[in-house]
Amino acid sequence: MQLVMRRSQKTSGLMSKSVLFCLDARVDLSNEERSNVDRYRLGGQVLYNSQNAKQHLDKVAEAAGGSRGFLSGAVNLAMAKLSLSISVDSLTRGHHIECKELDELLGAEEAIKTACENIKTYIDMASTFDGREIVIDLDEMATA
Repeated sequence: MQLVMRRSQKTSGLMSKSVLFCLDARVDLSNEERSNVDRYRLGGQVLYNSQNAKQHLDKVAEAAGGSRGFLSGAVNLAMAKLSLSISVDSLTRGHHIECKELDELLGAEEAIKTACENIKTYIDMASTFDGREIVIDLDEMATA
């Protein structure tokens, strides 16, 4: 598994120029890793939700119950879907992320790296459930 990221920046706005921090991220899976992602159904696993998506999803949870709550929840759910959400499958297709705040972009980058490490660990661990016997010497663990 290889995570490929490219950082860049651009200016936006007609009158007042502001800097947007950009990140292009894509993960390349080997054939075996792709097979395991499909086998263990990890494609839909969400790796990152933007701050905006998290806020809308929190509002969905708060709005549960009542007809007005249902309508508010539905609107916030739709807004969360429009916000940035990155899954294993979407990351294999690639993402372009733009943020006004550098710390949000760096947070997204760190979250994507950590999530990819976790997915890699999960795939590696899941493939060990092949009937092998694992022996753990508890006496050695107590002295360590």
